Amino acid sequence: MVSYCRRRGKSPERTLLDSSYHYTAMRGLPNSERRGRPDILHFTILEVLGSPLNKAGKLATFIHTQAGVVIEVNPKVRLPRNYDRFKSLFEKLLVEKIIKADTGEILLRVLETDLSGWRRMMGAGSFVLLSETGAKLERRVLEEFSLSERPVAFILGCFPHGDFSQEVRRMADMEVRLSDYTLDAWVAASRIICLLESFELSKTHIDRH
Repeated sequence: MVSYCRRRGKSPERTLLDSSYHYTAMRGLPNSERRGRPDILHFTILEVLGSPLNKAGKLATFIHTQAGVVIEVNPKVRLPRNYDRFKSLFEKLLVEKIIKADTGEILLRVLETDLSGWRRMMGAGSFVLLSETGAKLERRVLEEFSLSERPVAFILGCFPHGDFSQEVRRMADMEVRLSDYTLDAWVAASRIICLLESFELSKTHIDRH
C-alpha cells in the first residue's frame, strides 16, 4: 500500500481502501470483508443521481461510511464517471469535509453527526433496510410510503460481503427484499427507484385530472 500511495503522491491515511490494490493491507482490519470496494458506491450513486426521481427533486442521497461518517450529496452534483477521479474526489472530501462548485454551491459535505443524529435532523419516518433476508416488499407498503408526510429512508448496502452493522440494524423499522435473487447494489437501487417513480407518476396523473 505504501508504494501505491507513493505513486499517487498521497499518504496512506488519506487514501481510500481499494481491494484491487490493498488486499494484503486490509486483511487485518475489522470488518475487512465489507471494505475496499468504492467501485460499488461509484456505480450505485451514479445510478441514483441519474434517475428521473432525483432529477425531479424528489430524492435526497446520503452516504454512511464504515467509519461512521455521514456525507450529504447535492442532487445536482455531476460526479466523475472515471473511477480514479471519483476516488480522488472522495479522498479530498474526507480530508477537507466539503466540496464546492466554482459558484460556491455545496456539492458534497461531511455532516457533523452520526447516523442517529442524521435521522433526527432529517425527520425521517420509516427506516427501511433493503436486504436479501427481509420480507418481500409488497406494493401496498410502497403506497403507504408514498402517502407519508415524513420522508422515508431506504438503506442500501454498498459493500461486497458481510452484513449491515448492528448500529444500522437497530435503527431499522423494517427489513425488505426486492427479489428472490441476490442483487447488486446498483441494481437494487435502480429497482426501488423505479417502483417509487411509478407512484409519483400515478400521483401526478391524478393531480392533473
